Amino acid sequence: MFQGYYDLTSNMITQNRNMNIISNNMTNISTPGYKEDRLMQSTFRDEMIYRYDRDGKTPVGTVSRMNIADERVTDYSEGGIRETGAAMDVGLTGSGFFAIQTDNGVVYTRNGSFNLDNNGYLLLPGVGRVLGTNGPIQLTTDEIVIDKQGNITNEGGTQFFGTLRIVDFADYSQLTKITGGVFQANAQPQAAEGVTVTQKYLEDSNVSMAEEMTRMMSGQRVLQSSAQLLKMYDQLMSKMVILGSAT
Repeated sequence: MFQGYYDLTSNMITQNRNMNIISNNMTNISTPGYKEDRLMQSTFRDEMIYRYDRDGKTPVGTVSRMNIADERVTDYSEGGIRETGAAMDVGLTGSGFFAIQTDNGVVYTRNGSFNLDNNGYLLLPGVGRVLGTNGPIQLTTDEIVIDKQGNITNEGGTQFFGTLRIVDFADYSQLTKITGGVFQANAQPQAAEGVTVTQKYLEDSNVSMAEEMTRMMSGQRVLQSSAQLLKMYDQLMSKMVILGSAT
């Protein structure tokens, strides 16, 4: 009976973590380029089941006990791109990430909702300056043209400001999400191949609200069921204590 406490409690902890991930996905559903996360679950241990008979006990099979959180997995599939009309909005089609310079090093994102800082540098608000192939990109005007290869010029084509640095990774398991759709990398990036840059468009997140709502309702039902069973265990244990005291 005491094992039930551990089983139910571990399941509730796992479901709480799952609900946190689902809530974060739903919060970032409007974040350009956001990639949804999923919680992978596993069991803590397997135990042998026996059938007791006149000759002793006979092995029947194994059963998995505590349900625990294994790891958080990110879905890197593309979201659709939508037109915004803003000259500094950039969407990516194909595999690749923008490189952003921060105070703590370079990070990577699919969010192309760029702007200008006070010094004219192209930046991703709240993150850092957008990197080109030769360093941070500085503009003298906000009336710019960005071609399919990421080359940035003024509208007249008389000034060249730089080329967006777009990179990719051979193994996405080397990426760690730090906030929203921004990642740190534990591996060296390589130049992205087959990626298309589209100005005045943004990539939407790949989160499906319907799917997240379904997972949330399922998780809530599991939490409620576990809480009710724990209450029953507590009541049974209280009766056992009372009976034990009476004898």
